[in-house]
Amino acid sequence: MSPITSSIPLSLLLASTALAAPLHEVQSSPSPFSNGGLFNLARRGFKAIPPVDSDDYVCDPSYAQKEMQRILSKYKDAANIIHNVNLPQHLGDLIRGGTDLLSDYISPELEAAFNGAAIQDVAGSRQATMPLTDNISGNLDVLYYGPIRMGSQNQRMTVDIDTGSADLWVPVGCENCPHPGYQADRSSTYRETGDDFSVQYGTGEVSGVLAQDRVSVGSLVVENQYFGAVNQESNDFDNSPCDGLIGMAFSSVATSGQPTFFENLIKANKVAAPIFSLHLTRHQSTGSTLCLGCYDSSKAVGPVTWVPVTSMTYWAVSMAGAQVNGNSVAMSKGITAAIDSGTSLIYVPQDVASAIYRQIPGAQRADQQYGPGFWTYPCNSNLNIQFKFGANFFALNPVDFNIGRTKRGSSTCVGGILAMGDSFPADLAIIGDAFLKSWYSVYDYSHGARVGLAPSVNNNHA
Repeated sequence: MSPITSSIPLSLLLASTALAAPLHEVQSSPSPFSNGGLFNLARRGFKAIPPVDSDDYVCDPSYAQKEMQRILSKYKDAANIIHNVNLPQHLGDLIRGGTDLLSDYISPELEAAFNGAAIQDVAGSRQATMPLTDNISGNLDVLYYGPIRMGSQNQRMTVDIDTGSADLWVPVGCENCPHPGYQADRSSTYRETGDDFSVQYGTGEVSGVLAQDRVSVGSLVVENQYFGAVNQESNDFDNSPCDGLIGMAFSSVATSGQPTFFENLIKANKVAAPIFSLHLTRHQSTGSTLCLGCYDSSKAVGPVTWVPVTSMTYWAVSMAGAQVNGNSVAMSKGITAAIDSGTSLIYVPQDVASAIYRQIPGAQRADQQYGPGFWTYPCNSNLNIQFKFGANFFALNPVDFNIGRTKRGSSTCVGGILAMGDSFPADLAIIGDAFLKSWYSVYDYSHGARVGLAPSVNNNHA
């Protein structure tokens, strides 16, 4: 029977489907993905390049170069934050005192969905699905953004969905911003706290004041949500397709020091389960979703495999190893991997990148051609690259690993796993959308916090 493709979360009739099991720790697993597909790189915020479908497309490294700078800034304090977790009082109270809200009990229906079944809706209004737009530039899925409503008049704003940060911000009274922004003077519930707000993004930044107002997604509403009312944006955002950003990581890393939108939903018992789920499409402007308080079994073709969160800061999990075509990749130390939907590619320590590419015949460093961190490899390589998160291996689709040829007609391509230099924590990896497009991801505040990964329906069309 064909997989059910309804987009209604947790409202699917029980059905029998052919389910592909996630990749477990085995010797030389065959790749579940077909080869093919090349990407041009255009930086987040640059003018969009029309979508391209060409086997001869040439890599433009500018996006990865800029993203690498943002990663260095975004995670500059990560080593200290991850290993010395200092939960703010509101998050500590939620975790310690939220027995009813964060119990380890998951309904049988939801558990059935995690195990691969389509199920009857039991959540009702205590869930919401945000449709996301895939901003495509060339052949790269640059970012995923969706609508929220703000203020007493429910003004529509669009925000980048970022599991690697924990602040919400939109422009307010920003004359030089690329979007009109939120009209705070139209909202009777808007107020400013008097505190400054700023976030650094590598070569750029946003700044303004900390404010509060009503924020909603569908039927889920938070009154007095803290957010950054941004009145200055650097030119990095000049061509951004969305108004702002919503952080979905733990509030222990929030610049504002305040609870996230989703944490406030949990605290107010407004979601049926303390989870949210992300489906990210590949080269399709529509179809991606953020499911708040719910799990959409139509986005997966197999059961969820759970990976414990090792630090309630980012959605950080243990990266215990890797494989290339069944060959183990040696790692000299334990690695923490941050699952980051706000990052497009994959960034790992220098020694890890070197160990991965050493397993690919013909791979070479490309520092002189593209700058530090880049590697090239033969385009015709038949690759099965897998990361070990927790106790299980999860594959990276070769389509998303290949970010373009070195020049038109070349048989050499550029790899989508980039090496970070000495200024980056030696035990941290950033796992972005290049990986997440192959896995329907679930972010669970219960069970001590965990990330779930189920094979995505995207893999039927790679």
